[in-house]
Amino acid sequence: MALLTSPFAATSRAPAAAFDLLGDALPFSGATLHVEPYAAMPAGFDKIIGMTYRPDDSRMYVTTNQGTVFAIDELGSGEREATPWFDARAAVLAATGRSMNDVTSQRGLQSVAFHPEFGDASAPGYGKLYTTMLEDRPDNPGASEFKYLGNSTHSYVTADGVLAEWTYDFGAGGVATNSYRELFRVNMPNYDHPIKMASFNPHATPGDEDYGLLYMTHGDSNNQDSRNDDPQDRGDLMGKMIRINPLESGTDRYTIPPTNPFAESQDPDVLKEVYAYGFRNPHTFSFNPDDQGNTHILVGDIGRDNIEEVNLVQPGRNYGWTKREGTFVHHQHTEPHPDTGYYYGVDDLPADEATVGVDEYGERYTYPVAQWDHNGVNVELGADWWTGNAISSSFVIQNGSDPALDNQFIHLNFANNHGDVYHNDFDDILGAVTQLDPNDPSRDEPAELTQAENLRLRVSYDHDNDPETPPVLTESFHEVVGGGRNDARFAEGLLGEMYISSKENGVIYLVTNTVPLAGDYNQDLVVDAADFTVWRDAYGQQGYRLNADGNGDRVVDELDYDLWVANFGKTWSSPGSSASVPEPAGVALLGIVAVVGAVRRRSGRA
Repeated sequence: MALLTSPFAATSRAPAAAFDLLGDALPFSGATLHVEPYAAMPAGFDKIIGMTYRPDDSRMYVTTNQGTVFAIDELGSGEREATPWFDARAAVLAATGRSMNDVTSQRGLQSVAFHPEFGDASAPGYGKLYTTMLEDRPDNPGASEFKYLGNSTHSYVTADGVLAEWTYDFGAGGVATNSYRELFRVNMPNYDHPIKMASFNPHATPGDEDYGLLYMTHGDSNNQDSRNDDPQDRGDLMGKMIRINPLESGTDRYTIPPTNPFAESQDPDVLKEVYAYGFRNPHTFSFNPDDQGNTHILVGDIGRDNIEEVNLVQPGRNYGWTKREGTFVHHQHTEPHPDTGYYYGVDDLPADEATVGVDEYGERYTYPVAQWDHNGVNVELGADWWTGNAISSSFVIQNGSDPALDNQFIHLNFANNHGDVYHNDFDDILGAVTQLDPNDPSRDEPAELTQAENLRLRVSYDHDNDPETPPVLTESFHEVVGGGRNDARFAEGLLGEMYISSKENGVIYLVTNTVPLAGDYNQDLVVDAADFTVWRDAYGQQGYRLNADGNGDRVVDELDYDLWVANFGKTWSSPGSSASVPEPAGVALLGIVAVVGAVRRRSGRA
């Protein structure tokens, strides 16, 4: 756990690169990500913005800014093909007569989220999927068919952020174009940091408070000058995470969960959809369970001139932007200065931050659980140190794969200055002190704030898919992509393995040392009789990321038992070395096989 420290006095700092704001050493931990190419998008669809899964399908679904969603089909012998599954760009045009706005930079299709009941024909979420995207503003935006959410306005921008619902026609085998249903639109002040990621909590099960609720993030839409304080306003979507039940209910396009933090607010200027606020560009987030079964949302929030943040999202919290950047006071020129909105420095948090660090609603600021500054490794002082830095965050590795990565949260710099990859221990993240309490004498000074330590990862790259040649060991994900900007995004596979895509080259990479040992259901790195016990006790269970679901099809059944038998005696090994395969205890294995026959007969699934 890193204690918040700074070598400088609490005086206003000019925007000069010579300041090492955090004094963070950022050493290598000794752990490595072993990556190899997994799949590539076809020509013209290189802008990978996200990867996800359908609840009823084991294929990966890949979202591109260009507007097409692809399914990754396994062809055998390690070959894979990206097959067009849904042309959202064409569907929007056919359904509305409007165009998906551009396909460059932060425009176009932004994300796809499948309802957890997508494959359940008896449920209201059957076949439902949701897209976030930039769509051309209609000619008649004031018409009743459009719902503009929040009080934000637009300037020269000719597009809206849109959350839309679609319905998949299982009989026809495709998304029905005429099923387009708009939930809401968002006015953007600028063409920057628009509507972002939408996702359901994959760990929530029927009966859970969070089941079927859609989370979505929106950036501050304010370019580099950040001239507006929209993220501090609960009345718009700029710099927010929201949560809704997206299903139509009577005349309501969607409904507000009663447990949302502002669901009972009597203030007409407060959006009840808001779950958390005070972000700058929170474009990637993930759901991560702890040992007690509680799920925690971690979001990577892209900073401006100084700090990249990892935030542990809690309902109703204010994460500080634009008044704070990381654990610093963020300064901007105010009216009537000619450079209104432009940054002119940062300060250390004042000694009385516990008292003064509150917003207009009386909510105390919440600070990052991890952060890194812009004048760190590989950035020359005096260069454009404030640009070319942006965090992309992933999820916590929890699947019993590489012990060096166990319980680690991984993130990287995807922009120009460096492609360094970092990791933090999840326990340290959960233990970080991120708020100050003026009523608690032990937690009333900025020095009481703590963050999880950032450690760097090396990257080992199988550049040619040839087992006869050694992989290339690098210190940056830039070198994997080929230099410059890597524009990476992360995805969690059905077995808890990690994938990393690049928006620059249209390639998806598999992190091979995050793939668990097949049949190792108790995650002790060896397949033995103890794993059979886990399988037996879980037999028949259905759901997401079940320990004994060895093939990732969301049900524990005979196929997972067969997988255990096929791998009995193997031990986990890092990529590049051979798995140890001791002779299995034949008599014991035969005895277990007999037990399996009895289990199958009792369940009626023999």
